[in-house]
Amino acid sequence: MNIFYSAILISLVILLSACGTSPKTNFYLLNAEHDSEIITREKIAIGVWKVYLPELIDRPEIVTRTGTHTIELADFHRWAGGLSSNVSLLIANELSHNLKTGHVDVYPWSTYRNFDFQVKVHIWEFYGELSGESKINGAFVILNGKGDKKIQEEIFSFKEKVKNESYSEMAAAMSRLVVSLSEQISQSIKAQQNKK
Repeated sequence: MNIFYSAILISLVILLSACGTSPKTNFYLLNAEHDSEIITREKIAIGVWKVYLPELIDRPEIVTRTGTHTIELADFHRWAGGLSSNVSLLIANELSHNLKTGHVDVYPWSTYRNFDFQVKVHIWEFYGELSGESKINGAFVILNGKGDKKIQEEIFSFKEKVKNESYSEMAAAMSRLVVSLSEQISQSIKAQQNKK
């Protein structure tokens, strides 16, 4: 009889320990697929404000669209450091790469920092479907060096195919979208620089 109860007790302990094990949480970063080495040639200095994202998508979990009126939050697939910070840093890195300058800062920066231009980005939509399409749209503003005068404002919209159902591919597709946005911002800054 004692052996029977011992066997039940051991089985319960094994079951409870199995139930207590949660799946591993995976963390993702937005990153460009090209070489990140920056050859600095230009002295242009740019300040990038922290990107604005709607509260719905500016959260730790990766947000995917599952239908016209439904989304899903991936509990075990999260952004490392937050999505807004990821986007801001990737834009800054891409501007530095595209404009060949090492003088790109992300807010907050020193009050003594002097810029040629400042950039503000407002994103309205930024998510996608696994094995579907990822998209980003919003607007960006280029300001003067002091940040007190709007020079140019543009609306943007980009789409990317998500090649499979993995969250790593979702992060890669979203990275490509930010790279495309950064290219548009870079072209606008070059155009403004040529006007000076």
